[in-house]
Amino acid sequence: MLNTIQKLITPTWRPGKAALVGTVATAAYSIAMEGDKFLIGNRFSDVRFIQGLLEGEKQTRAISLLSWFIHFLNGAILAEIYAAVLKRFLPGPDWLKGAIFGEIFIVSAWWLTPLADKHHPLIKNKELPELANWTSFWQNIVRHLVFGLTLGLLYKENS
Repeated sequence: MLNTIQKLITPTWRPGKAALVGTVATAAYSIAMEGDKFLIGNRFSDVRFIQGLLEGEKQTRAISLLSWFIHFLNGAILAEIYAAVLKRFLPGPDWLKGAIFGEIFIVSAWWLTPLADKHHPLIKNKELPELANWTSFWQNIVRHLVFGLTLGLLYKENS
């Protein structure tokens, strides 16, 4: 089992670099998120979504900060998965590999959106818009493209 895991991990993986780049990519994603909320008018926020999972309809500063931390931690973890395992299997130059990774992630998770619409307290009370629609889908496609492009452009094993 350990031998299989060792074969799966890219020998040139740089975990510290991947975590840092994932954090930067998440910052780029967050800027895109805040921008598209303003431009499109669909106010879905990943951070607010996390807050709702943690505390329901209440809002506290501590949970808001924890939600931002989880948001950035998620980006760092995704960058580690990309760098340690998936990057070497994706086609094309680094920017394309990152873009493909970001899009594969959101498309593979999108089937869960009807469950979020049905059960998430902030979607149920209309504080957050529903996810299972084309506006939210394309909004997330763009956000994850920004994340993936940033990840692909910045994560290099040799630098």
